[in-house]
Amino acid sequence: MSRATFGIDTYQLTTLVAHADLGRLAQTVSMALFFRKMPRARAYVVFCGLRRILEHAAQMRIDAPELDAIARHPVLGPAFAARPALYRALAELDGFRGEIDAMPEGTLAFAGPAVRTDGKPLDVAGARLVIYTPLLRVRTDMVRAKLLETPWLGYVNHMSMVASKAARVVDAAGDKTVIEFGQRRTHPVAAIDATYAAYVAGVTASSNMAAYLEHGIPATGTMDHFAIQASELPGVSPMETERAFFKAYADAFPGPTTMLVDTYDTERGIRNAVEASGGRLGAIRIDSNVSVASLERARALLVELGAAHVKIYASDGLDEAKVKELATVADGFGVGENITCSPDAATGIGAVAKLVVNGYGKVTMKMAKGSGKATLPGEIQAYRFADHDFVALAEEPAPTGGAPLLVPVWRGAAPVAPLPSLDATRAHVRAQVAALSPAMRALEGAPARTLVASDGLVRQIEALTREAHV
Repeated sequence: MSRATFGIDTYQLTTLVAHADLGRLAQTVSMALFFRKMPRARAYVVFCGLRRILEHAAQMRIDAPELDAIARHPVLGPAFAARPALYRALAELDGFRGEIDAMPEGTLAFAGPAVRTDGKPLDVAGARLVIYTPLLRVRTDMVRAKLLETPWLGYVNHMSMVASKAARVVDAAGDKTVIEFGQRRTHPVAAIDATYAAYVAGVTASSNMAAYLEHGIPATGTMDHFAIQASELPGVSPMETERAFFKAYADAFPGPTTMLVDTYDTERGIRNAVEASGGRLGAIRIDSNVSVASLERARALLVELGAAHVKIYASDGLDEAKVKELATVADGFGVGENITCSPDAATGIGAVAKLVVNGYGKVTMKMAKGSGKATLPGEIQAYRFADHDFVALAEEPAPTGGAPLLVPVWRGAAPVAPLPSLDATRAHVRAQVAALSPAMRALEGAPARTLVASDGLVRQIEALTREAHV
């Protein structure tokens, strides 16, 4: 059962019925995936999800159980039964066919108020127009266009949300280690994608063994409170049983080990860890009441015990602001739900997919008068400069000195080339973040990226706006 392909909104199929009646199933259409505004407090979005999209494209098909489900549906069943050609169109799908141009995985993306090439604001239909760097441009037949929109947006929204949050955490940590361990706060299947996105954005490792298996992402872990509590014995002090477990753990892993020291009392836990490890303690993790002061006390105690070399890792519900605060006193961080769930931007990046050229070759533009909420018409290319992005019609000449953001990734029935390695993608993300100005890297109050609309794009927008309000 190709559930990945069938994970669509119902209206994709109801509208396909009408398109079939109008003879549009074989039409080629062009779509764009993008977001219109930056998520809260974000100066940039890390585009992520392209690998999953290409995997989905390769397996795109509708199997017999799914066709049977359509037949049983009270609305779709009768509609499809009256249109056997529509059943055949779905049954004959065998992978994606068409063209995909996309930003490379890990590229920074932006959205915001547009300016013209002369620097003046671009107002359309009574409101400042918001433009954006497109994420993907897709050209394919009507049937596949209807089937890809929902899952591809799901991949982009979820994975870009996680990657963007992780990039902020990693940047806040400076040269300190960040480990992601948020899989228990999200769905087990989504957790693999979340770990992938976090790793792309720069985390050092993850607790996620499934992501280690699927993507080779380094998997690391220490111990949990469960293990320490499981060692308790009737009539014996928990401090003694904690020390005994620490010794057993150190014996099981004779190299430098990391021990969780806050199950009962952090100071006593540190003492037990140092004593039980017999000089083999590499690091401690503190998961309760983490603050600059508490970590400074822990450091002072380690020095007192002759274990100044021991590193201190902090966890305890950290986010980028807390990581930045603790970066001078901690050696590394474990961050869970505040990466994988990104609670301050938990609904994704607001990515949408819109038609930009329909099956009749008509350039189209969605607009809501007076809102600035519009799609850019036609096939768009964006060019990156050091201090701005230039957004233009794809057929316009490329501006001198600008790097095109959309590149071919799929032609016909197959990818153009293998995607870069995970390590190369990680380096791509970190280089872009490092190149941003200090103001753009601020956790709050960062300025908007300058987005310039080409003269050709402005003329296209103005012509379609006039046409829509005639």
